[in-house]
Amino acid sequence: MELNLCYGCMELKTDDLVCPHCGYNHNAPSLPSYLAPGIMLNDRYSVGKLKSYNGESAIYIGYDVITQTKVLIKEYMPDTLCVREKGSPAVKVNPNYVAQYKTFMSDFVELNKVLTKMRTLSHINAATDMFGANNTGYVIFPFVEGITLGEYLKKNAGELTLDEVKRIFPPLFTTFSLVHNAGIVHRGVSPENIIVTKKGELKLQGFGFCISDARTANTELASELYSGYAAPEQYNSANWQGTWTDIYGISALLYRILTGTTPVEATSRMSSDNLLEPALINRSLPPNVSKVIMNGMHMSGEMRIQTVTELVTQLFEQPEYNSMRLSSSSTQTITIPKQSLRNGGGYVARQGGSTAVARTAQPIKNTRISRKSIFFTAGAVTLFIGMFFLIVMLNAINDRGVSGPGSEPPNISGGIQSDTTEAPESTVLEIMTTTTTQRPHETTGAPIAQVYVMNNITGKSYDLIKSNPSYDSLTFEPVFEFTDEAAKGIIYEQSIEVGDRYEGGAEITVKVSLGPKFIRIPEFIGLTKRDYFSILSDAGIKFDEKELQTNNVQSGYVASLSKEPGEMIDVEEGEMLTVFIAAKPPETAPPETTRATRGSTETETEQIFTIDETDIYITFW
Repeated sequence: MELNLCYGCMELKTDDLVCPHCGYNHNAPSLPSYLAPGIMLNDRYSVGKLKSYNGESAIYIGYDVITQTKVLIKEYMPDTLCVREKGSPAVKVNPNYVAQYKTFMSDFVELNKVLTKMRTLSHINAATDMFGANNTGYVIFPFVEGITLGEYLKKNAGELTLDEVKRIFPPLFTTFSLVHNAGIVHRGVSPENIIVTKKGELKLQGFGFCISDARTANTELASELYSGYAAPEQYNSANWQGTWTDIYGISALLYRILTGTTPVEATSRMSSDNLLEPALINRSLPPNVSKVIMNGMHMSGEMRIQTVTELVTQLFEQPEYNSMRLSSSSTQTITIPKQSLRNGGGYVARQGGSTAVARTAQPIKNTRISRKSIFFTAGAVTLFIGMFFLIVMLNAINDRGVSGPGSEPPNISGGIQSDTTEAPESTVLEIMTTTTTQRPHETTGAPIAQVYVMNNITGKSYDLIKSNPSYDSLTFEPVFEFTDEAAKGIIYEQSIEVGDRYEGGAEITVKVSLGPKFIRIPEFIGLTKRDYFSILSDAGIKFDEKELQTNNVQSGYVASLSKEPGEMIDVEEGEMLTVFIAAKPPETAPPETTRATRGSTETETEQIFTIDETDIYITFW
């Protein structure tokens, strides 16, 4: 199918040899290792100019002839394992690497399968179609009008203010968090993989995701590592990678945005870590923000901030000074002995449930004492003696226990009751963060009540917190509500305040988000019934299905909705969306030019590729 389009930008072609829109030369030769412009894929997508390639895949601009929109086409093309057949779009695999080619293709398919389920997220450019052809696989992404974050920074003096970051970055942080919850690590966080749309919003490029071997050094694929943003563990395939790997990249991105300077590459920091703190470059940056960014770029993955939630919390919460940082996943126990009064030792002062000893002042060296000083000293001695007897009395009461049913109350009417039992030298008080303390009315032989200090669990997944053994001391009472304050499944309010003490077994009421009350209806054009129903289910939108007989839309695809895409639907009230699925009219034969595309049946299909007489079975849908 010949389209009158420029292969450089997929705009209408002019008579000029060089496109006035993008500067593409229509007589320019294409690289023989990649698809030539003009090739049709799946009878639907016209391939345009090669935009980029790495050790895993190649990216082309393309055009969807069904929806008549621009797209981006990602082709699985590990050039260290295969080559393009001369004069053909087919891929030929090196016979020595067939097993690796199959394995990496399986990883490629599974990764992009998960990404297709994120099409409802407005800040990620997720895949919309997948299919197999030419002995390889293809993934289709919508084309987003905008510029890369790197280009955007160049147009804004090379950096942004902290207030600008706080304004435009939170949706992107949420997107990273949801991607991590789905079990995906990006490994390619950089200004080149983030688009700034015409509305000024940040959008994560879906084609920027790659399988792990393509973003790790010393693997069978040519690695693509972004200097200054790649974490240290990406330079050694033996090291563990995880969410903390992306935390390094995100922190490095913030470093670049807030200072205008690209961070030192991790390999250079391994031998001599001379990375300057952001606050030393940008003097207007708050010290706590600077330190959080540095913690996010710690060379040790274990010592680094681990999750996006933790990173955002530390970045944007007010810093707490003169306080101990509590870990949400561990407890600390501090043992403090209960001090007994000794001659010359001072007096006992109780502070916050613990016991401290304050020393008396040094003796006066001047031997000349005035009469006023004598009276003052005598008064102080009298007060000291009174305090002594009062404390001894209280200790005696504390050690003997307060009267209860069946016990004789201590005799304090005529002075301190004598007791031949010697009080213990010290009693152990446990202050746990988790904290344990002994109450004044309990005897030393009674069980010690455990008292804990509450951590901040807002912004964290309710399921993860509930299953965390560190919170076995709490009885959770969840309240599930629709809210725009947090993503679905995230705690956004807790009844026990951060820093408050509570006893083991205490009940805590947590408000857990069911997601926003109103959800924007996703686009349906070019989607099959199965695909669209999956998107609606993931978004929590209730729907029913009706058949619509038409020749204008391919059978099995979504033809229309009871409400327009982009409108809001009230999921809290259970508002129902009717989805009309195209069906062929009984009297009308199917058009000869129509070819079923992926997902047009209810069962999954297998794409079979023959490579050197070895079949590859990859399930795409």
